[in-house]
Amino acid sequence: TLIEMLVVVLIIGILAGIALPQYQMAVTKAKVASILPLMRRWKDALQEYKLQHGSYEVEDYESVDASWPSDWKIWNGNPCDERMTECENDYWYCFPNEEGTGYVYCQHHTSDGSFFIFMYQSDDPDYENLRNKITCYADGDEAHKICKALGGKLPEGEDSEYILY
Repeated sequence: TLIEMLVVVLIIGILAGIALPQYQMAVTKAKVASILPLMRRWKDALQEYKLQHGSYEVEDYESVDASWPSDWKIWNGNPCDERMTECENDYWYCFPNEEGTGYVYCQHHTSDGSFFIFMYQSDDPDYENLRNKITCYADGDEAHKICKALGGKLPEGEDSEYILY
């Protein structure tokens, strides 16, 4: 009957309303997990560079033994290469060693802000309390939900940078 069909459609709608946000969060977690190897590769290459040259101050990024995946681009649409200090794909925008301290971070924009994944060096001179850690910085409500869903914990007194690992 019509009433039975309406009840079935209503139940399917309720289940979809519950499942869709969970699915979207699972996709986001997978995208964060997929960026970590690239970030780690850059972090390790910068650490190696520092061991060889005594500083994270890189003059020529061709001498840093890290590379971008082939599908990553720079702003003008050209493929990234080893000279690039920032690069993006359809989801992430990444900056290895932006401040010359060896940390690497990637950013993604959300509907009301953005979230950042930071990977710090074990000897970071500016962020002693975050050395060798991975953090999630949240800007906006959706970003806070993402950082929490990734298992992030807010240190006491902090309101936006979650410790992940």
